[in-house]
Amino acid sequence: MLNKESADVFKNYLASQSETQQVSLDQVIGFMSGLLACSEFFGESELANYIADGDETVFNTLMTESAPRDAMIELLDNVTEAQVEQKKLLVHLYPDEVKANEPSQALQDFCSGYIAAYIVNQDIWHSDLQFLLKADEQNDNAGDGQLFIDNFEATLDLLTTLAMWDQALANHPEPDKLGEGFATFFTALDESLSEIATMALMLEDEKLAMIEQE
Repeated sequence: MLNKESADVFKNYLASQSETQQVSLDQVIGFMSGLLACSEFFGESELANYIADGDETVFNTLMTESAPRDAMIELLDNVTEAQVEQKKLLVHLYPDEVKANEPSQALQDFCSGYIAAYIVNQDIWHSDLQFLLKADEQNDNAGDGQLFIDNFEATLDLLTTLAMWDQALANHPEPDKLGEGFATFFTALDESLSEIATMALMLEDEKLAMIEQE
């Protein structure tokens, strides 16, 4: 799914940054996934901002022709293609998780990156969810929008749970059962992220159609 050469190049570039500003490749892939799973894409600068975290040198490297930028764009294209084809990202990226009873650090990083992207897109998603509720009111199959919203909110909760797994275990009355249910959570999250990405594409098409009608 991800171009191995580009992934290696970008992983090495990220590892070369100072530890205080360093993000992992999995965080970046999660952030890419969250950015793309929205009806409006802010562009490469938002991704570069997330990675640079205020470091102007890093930002400039990622926004001008360079090997790290080429790798970043290739990975962005890989994630875009996967979402358009409705592939399950997580099982491709983290196949060992289906037999685990807790998330790996890599999966936790992916989840934290995705949540960071949601925060960037929060206003757009709020507008889109309101659009879905209005569509419920206007269509015969009322309730589809609310069903998606409920799933969307549950997905954000699950992303947070996996991203902060130790805290989730500490706060859970039966932590062993939380671990026993991890494989189910993982599969459900993978399915939900695919559905959210698909809905984002549909909303994007709907917005374009509305613009053309104006």
